[in-house]
Amino acid sequence: MVRARANLKVKLPEIKKTLESVAMLKKKAQGEEPAVQTHFLISDNIWAKANVPNDTGKVGLWLGANVMVEYDHDDALKLLFKNQSNAEEKLAETTGDVEFLKD
Repeated sequence: MVRARANLKVKLPEIKKTLESVAMLKKKAQGEEPAVQTHFLISDNIWAKANVPNDTGKVGLWLGANVMVEYDHDDALKLLFKNQSNAEEKLAETTGDVEFLKD
């Protein structure tokens, strides 16, 4: 249970970062300039600058087990909000169970 709680504590910030990223992509897609300028890691200490087109209105989300699914922005946000609330509920439940076992 302690290991499960630690895993959930790691997953929650990742879900929040992904939510923020998808929301930013959606906002940019609705604006005048839909392209996103970013830096990405090529290898150790070597970064490249890129303009990524954002005109399709879709994002790819990793579901796990080497599976990526393409969603439109609204569906991706719904899925991520659902995943975040489920993770928060599971974290609270696991924390309660750990506290119960300690007692």
